[in-house]
Amino acid sequence: MTGADRGPGRAFAPALPERGASAVHAGARDPGSVTDQGLVPVELDITDPISTAAAAERCGDITLLIND
Repeated sequence: MTGADRGPGRAFAPALPERGASAVHAGARDPGSVTDQGLVPVELDITDPISTAAAAERCGDITLLIND
């Protein structure tokens, strides 16, 4: 999930493991800001092509992407 550190992403991301998601990659510019249990912090700045490519490589097992 992009934007997992603020706004709607911050509200929805923690609910995903509670609803049965086996792994939730939580994209944020500052991955240290993602502290909820069950979330895997991933550094991601969607305005930076290098950051998005690195996140895509790291999260190659994703079957559903939620952009916030």
